[in-house]
Amino acid sequence: MKVITVLELKPGMELGESVTSGGNELYAKGTKLDEKNIDRIKRHGVMTVTIMEPSDYASTHHEKLFFNERYQNFVRVYNENLVKFKGIFISYTQNAYSLNAYSVSIFPDDLIKIYNDVAACISSEGELLDFLYNMVPNEDEMTYTQSFNAALLAGAFANWLKFPEEEKRIMILCGFYYDIGKWTLPNDILWKPGKLTDEEFALVKKHPSIGYSIIKNDSNLNEHVKNAVMMHHEKYDGSGYPFHMVGDKIDKYARYMSIVDTYIAMASPRSFRNAFTPLQILATFESSMDKYDVEILLPLMKKIADAQIGSRVVLSDDSEWEVIMINTPYYSRPILKSDLGDILDLKTRPDLSITKLI
Repeated sequence: MKVITVLELKPGMELGESVTSGGNELYAKGTKLDEKNIDRIKRHGVMTVTIMEPSDYASTHHEKLFFNERYQNFVRVYNENLVKFKGIFISYTQNAYSLNAYSVSIFPDDLIKIYNDVAACISSEGELLDFLYNMVPNEDEMTYTQSFNAALLAGAFANWLKFPEEEKRIMILCGFYYDIGKWTLPNDILWKPGKLTDEEFALVKKHPSIGYSIIKNDSNLNEHVKNAVMMHHEKYDGSGYPFHMVGDKIDKYARYMSIVDTYIAMASPRSFRNAFTPLQILATFESSMDKYDVEILLPLMKKIADAQIGSRVVLSDDSEWEVIMINTPYYSRPILKSDLGDILDLKTRPDLSITKLI
């Protein structure tokens, strides 16, 4: 709500508080003003009134965020730096091909500056997850947005795990580069709403090798970054590609990027589904633990889960609840509280599931 002078009143405004004169109520809270109302308020010598603002009509966290100055600033800085990131990598890949040799390079410091500019707009890693979940990406930018978000998430993971600065830097660069091979593939295949044909999937599975061929001679890149490009689709149980590597034979940073890639892919909306909530993503991890390095996955799952305390969720029966406590190790099945004070432990209710955040 906002206090304004009566001279600023316009027809259509709604009173946020009642208007009184001489101890008598002229108009009640919620009154929609017209010329007649406004004239009467002025004649009674009222100097200021309280009116409703657009943010006062927002009922969900998602709606309220769009009036949040921190969120607005994040979106502005995010979009400015996404344009820079896209320009840098388009030039990088085009030069690589035009020179018929993969000897061009990007200065890593330029990418780290982009990361730092965006990261400076958030107060916590949990806030980053919240902001990214509530953003609606441009479908034409999805391939670049996914890598951009991966770098931001990789930095958040590094902070959560208290990585030394150099290791955090490597993680962030892995995020920026890891999916570079996808940028050479047709968008209509990458973002196809239905199931890929065998031929289309075979093409998509080439992107780690394509990406590695682009960056393998880049002397500015750490070997871990190059390995992450090649190995980020390898799975701990050997079910990944392109080499079906197993366990610790997969580069440590590629193991982290496998987790980041899964999270970002599920957190990104598609034409055929909404973005998955962080707790829904945790449920996916819980159902496929053998595909990831559990020693690095579990600490991250706990951090992601803890960041959801206080959020409001909708369940599969359309009821609304607040997350008040995390169940360990059932991170995707927290303890909830209703507006009436009822307590629900999702661990004991396998028939219910979280469908969205509100």
